[in-house]
Amino acid sequence: MDIKAKSTSSGSLVIVGAGPAGLGAAIEAARAGLRCTLLDESAHLGGRIYRPPPEAFHVVAAPALGRDFQRGERLRHEFSEVADQVEVLSGASVLGIWNSGNSGRELLWTSGHSSAMLRAERLVLATGAYERPVPFPGWTLPGVMTAGGVQTLIKTMQVKPGRRALVAGTGPLLLVVANQLHHAGVEVVAVLEAGKPSWSPRQVPKVWGEWGLLRDAWTYWCGLRHAGIPLLFNHTIFAAHGEGAVETASYGPVDANDWRPLKERATRVEVDLVVAGFGLVPDTALTQSTGCRHEYVHELGGWIPVRDAFMRTTVPGVFAVGDGAGVAGSLVALEQGRVAGITAAEQTGALNAREADRRRAAPLRRLRSLARARRVLDEISRIRPGLSQLASEETLACRCEEVTFSEIRAALAAGAQDLQAVKLFTRLGMGPCQGRNCAASMAMSISQATGRTLEQVGQINPRPPMKQTTLGLLANTTGLAGSVVADPLDAVGGGPS
Repeated sequence: MDIKAKSTSSGSLVIVGAGPAGLGAAIEAARAGLRCTLLDESAHLGGRIYRPPPEAFHVVAAPALGRDFQRGERLRHEFSEVADQVEVLSGASVLGIWNSGNSGRELLWTSGHSSAMLRAERLVLATGAYERPVPFPGWTLPGVMTAGGVQTLIKTMQVKPGRRALVAGTGPLLLVVANQLHHAGVEVVAVLEAGKPSWSPRQVPKVWGEWGLLRDAWTYWCGLRHAGIPLLFNHTIFAAHGEGAVETASYGPVDANDWRPLKERATRVEVDLVVAGFGLVPDTALTQSTGCRHEYVHELGGWIPVRDAFMRTTVPGVFAVGDGAGVAGSLVALEQGRVAGITAAEQTGALNAREADRRRAAPLRRLRSLARARRVLDEISRIRPGLSQLASEETLACRCEEVTFSEIRAALAAGAQDLQAVKLFTRLGMGPCQGRNCAASMAMSISQATGRTLEQVGQINPRPPMKQTTLGLLANTTGLAGSVVADPLDAVGGGPS
């Protein structure tokens, strides 16, 4: 579907993010007769998980592209049936959100060569998640890629990212990526899963009924076996080596309890591609900027907004759904989005309470079922603190500002006790990514070094503009009449006082 950016307008409901969660919210709100505005950074609907191939590509055999492609096509078709109720702003990045009093919130967004203010009475934040980096020696070498980056090259561009690969991390995505690499013609040396599944009869009720998830797992498992790709549990990457690019990699076993690397038992192999997939971290920059209360939930990826069963945050009129509100996968994200869209429609009066309850019943029931299955996965792939010991003194902790682990340790020795203090000592997290590439891993390291909990270590506070932009774009912002942002250039300094 080709989606063109439209002009902005005030909307009773604004949805940020057009992945499964955002689409689910838009579909249900539109079905209830509520007009809404949907913003997304991509030119196409579906998010990273359901991103379609470029329009220049012709899909000959859809089943060969996998279940995610088919799910994405079904979801886009479902959206097309209500698309006339939704104003889509594609290629749009939200730079900041401000409270405008009784009239709701104001969003500053940019797309291409323009920027504008958008007013929202109600707001659904479906911002998704980003990949969790785990620093190890050589992790910045060309040839070291995240699992999501490899998926993008293969799924959407049909690009072969290397010749010989080592896949390491934790979680079911490793099996998916390894199979995709094999089908793309890449030799996969091994798949290293830091965790280890422990199966018992008590776990059967948790996954009962979620046959699709079980079928997916079985398919990927069989794919590795048929390809002869070793799957090594309680193993991980130790280091990547090479002059200017990856040439070899070292890996080996980890302690089964805390995943501490047993480096004396390292194995070295020749590879030109190292795929690292250690799970995801919720993108909470926008929920933080709206003033939502957050809590730390390790099993859901870290800091997440506090919500009720209907996806309402602690800020009236603001909903948070999908992986940006706790990493749980695309199936969960879709159902959460549906619940939020229905509840937003109820709040506006588009649905009465009885009808809203009827429409919410099915997605809420599915969410309960998926939550039971998700707990089984969390027991296997919950990140353990021993991974902090992979890095050497010279390993970069912050890629943007080129801060090394030795500098982090010097800051801790000087008295820093949390992320904000380390940021002041070292410039950690002050680069363009605002901590997305370093905060999660450094929080774990600081926790290990100081004995403080991850809650006490805290977060790196995001500041607008949330994404890189130019002063020229900000200076030419439209839609400022009556805005609380008197001068959009205030966004550079954190917004209006």
